[in-house]
Amino acid sequence: MQLSLRYLSSRSDEWKALVQKLDNLLCNTNERKVKVCCARETVPKKTVPGEQCDICTDYPRKCVFDFKLEMLKSDADGRRADGRLRSVLAYNGTIPGPPIVICEGDELVVNFKNKITGKMTNMDGSSSVTTLHFHGIREKTRPWSDGVPFVSQCPITPECQKHQNNHNPFPFPYGFNTDVDGAPAGTYWYHSHVGAQRTNGAYGALIIKEKGTNAIIDDASNTLVLQEWYESSTNQVPVSLLINGNGRIGELMNTGDDEQITAHLKGKGAVFNLTKNKHFDPHNFTTNYTEFHVKPGYQYRFRVIGAISQNLPLRLSIENHTFTAIAMDSRNIQPVTNLTDLWLAAGERYDILVKTTKEQDKSGMAYKIKVIGYTDQPDNKCPLCTIAWLKYPKQHINHTYVTDSKCTGFHLQSTQLRTLNPVPNKYTAWKNRIKYPHWKNPSTIGDIFIADLREPKSKSKSTITNLANTQYIEFDGNITFNGLRMSYPPVPFLLQDPADKPDRCGSECNGQPPSTKCTTKNPATCAANEYCNCQHVVKEPWAPVKVPWARDWWVEIVLVNNNEGAAAHPIHQHGGWYWVVGEGQFGCNINSKFIRQQDKINNIPRNFDNPPAKDTIQVPPRGYVIVRTKLDNAGTWIFHCHINYHVTIGMAMVLQIGELKHQDWSTGPLTRNVNVPCETPPPPPGGGPTTIYWFYGMENAERCVTPG
Repeated sequence: MQLSLRYLSSRSDEWKALVQKLDNLLCNTNERKVKVCCARETVPKKTVPGEQCDICTDYPRKCVFDFKLEMLKSDADGRRADGRLRSVLAYNGTIPGPPIVICEGDELVVNFKNKITGKMTNMDGSSSVTTLHFHGIREKTRPWSDGVPFVSQCPITPECQKHQNNHNPFPFPYGFNTDVDGAPAGTYWYHSHVGAQRTNGAYGALIIKEKGTNAIIDDASNTLVLQEWYESSTNQVPVSLLINGNGRIGELMNTGDDEQITAHLKGKGAVFNLTKNKHFDPHNFTTNYTEFHVKPGYQYRFRVIGAISQNLPLRLSIENHTFTAIAMDSRNIQPVTNLTDLWLAAGERYDILVKTTKEQDKSGMAYKIKVIGYTDQPDNKCPLCTIAWLKYPKQHINHTYVTDSKCTGFHLQSTQLRTLNPVPNKYTAWKNRIKYPHWKNPSTIGDIFIADLREPKSKSKSTITNLANTQYIEFDGNITFNGLRMSYPPVPFLLQDPADKPDRCGSECNGQPPSTKCTTKNPATCAANEYCNCQHVVKEPWAPVKVPWARDWWVEIVLVNNNEGAAAHPIHQHGGWYWVVGEGQFGCNINSKFIRQQDKINNIPRNFDNPPAKDTIQVPPRGYVIVRTKLDNAGTWIFHCHINYHVTIGMAMVLQIGELKHQDWSTGPLTRNVNVPCETPPPPPGGGPTTIYWFYGMENAERCVTPG
């Protein structure tokens, strides 16, 4: 059976809109038993090199990039990082990797090759296999392109081993169609989803530009990709910060022992010692800070990406400038004006507008864009900081400048700040926050949290109150979800036909809403462990809108972070956004039982008035966040803490929407379950220790210690 929808120029605008709506509904059902030919897909797309797609056109394009991931040294321009020589992983030889800039209406294809040929030694012992993930992209018709090993695909073995790989196409054709796969204009990023690879440089910016013109200068090159940088791939002491891969270290640098490193990786905070930087030469820097050039009297859009690896949230401010936040995690928000500073955790993104002043110091120093983070949260001890330059015409740059170990001049006075998205680890800050709509007054000073933001008002009625079921996910000191640590199957979840369930745990919800029934399965015993290892899956029905008068259905997930001193875990959902309908914090330790009890007596409020959408949010210690996800994107989507060490040791689960046996999702070019596991076995549950892994052929590893 074949359906074809075509548009006639003689039709009225209303008729065209109706046909377009029906077209969208048919295209997004993912029904594989019916071949659907959508009108927009009948328009041939011009194939062009991806590097030419940063300028928007009035016709759709297929933007093709060729990517390779290699193990290299930080010994060449484009990947010198903070100036020290160490091993890195780089896409096409640079850190960050090449920016992917396309426009709404375009299709993206990234032909990806794994060319890791050396023995890259990571702290977690991860091997040389890899994947590529587009962070924030829904992949609505291509869940096989989500890039998560053992969830959506087998990991990609190095090119030299490709003859052994009968699971993946070569090269792997990652990509998405912006107008079909749920990828509106916005700020995204890409990174490896294997082990510690993104910690070592395997990440980059992904920008989808809006078509049309306006008064705002929107140049994708005005993007700041923020990351902390480590002593080496084997020594996870954070020693510097990078903006677009550029940074410097002064005369002193952090050093630490295994106990301090472990505390840092677990997210509990660590105060590192300072030792002399043997690489420091104030007369011979091999790196420069990133520069942004502006003209007075304009509004510039800057995109800020938190490519942060561990629990090290970063704060951004700009000398002598305030700014306006207009979007977060690729979704527009009601503008928050007159901000002095902005915090980002791992995985978060913000779009801000900077209005350049007409009264700048025309002959003086360029302004500093200041970025600072603290390895000891929440006490704001042991700072790391860096800058980028905001340069007006005729201003000059001091190329000998380097931040000092105390980050002098970076510690802003809290009584003068108007701060967006502060790290939610202080109960007093939560109690005294600026609530909606009071933050709309630009002169109001204080902290603005995510739950008090709003999306732009929608013309259509929201269906977010159509609830299929509610799931409670509690974190504890063992870095788990509900006491469960994720283990992975040898055949990826997405490709299992039939589903392999014996080792699964979690919740299984069957039946179409509103008649969905959920059952819970957990391991019978956890032996002597304080947590269980299992394949943690929350299975939900696929409930798309198949006809205009049908309902949308949603699943609600209540995230509970129960301990004081815990990390404010940044929880990321693959497969699209969730909408933040609630957030709260208490002055005592809590658990999910307490939250359920409070919910029954209506002490856990929810907001359904244009709640903000995100794909990554920090969950406050001794607090909770309530999110709702639409059940319209069939597939297996990992849901995890974005602190790299935490997801590596199993703080994750899979949100499964629909089932393959009903052909609810596409497996694309990948082979369904043929009882053959991936060539590379899944990582062991619980991850590895925080010490150096030694194996034959590895590169030399070293550990710096404080003398005496």
